[in-house]
Amino acid sequence: METAKPEVDPVVSMTGQEMRKLVSDEIESLTDKFGTIFGYKCVAMYCLQMLKAYHDDASLSQMKNEEFDSALNWARDAGKCQSAFSDILEIHCGPQDFTFEESDD
Repeated sequence: METAKPEVDPVVSMTGQEMRKLVSDEIESLTDKFGTIFGYKCVAMYCLQMLKAYHDDASLSQMKNEEFDSALNWARDAGKCQSAFSDILEIHCGPQDFTFEESDD
């Protein structure tokens, strides 16, 4: 009789290099569908939005638990995500880029 082994999530057992390759391969596959650099901007914007939302939720959770120092740290990092998102918006990636608005500067 064979002893049952617990299932291990394949990502958990990956090395850092293997995780980077997985992400790279998936993003390259997706951005190839755009045919321009704009796909990378879309991926970056999505990732930053997800990171910000996660940090916002964590900050609120810590506030509810009255862990105020931790809540402030999570909120600070959410602000960094928001700032990075704003910076990405200012990068023009060609005619496909519906997110870019010319400034009057």
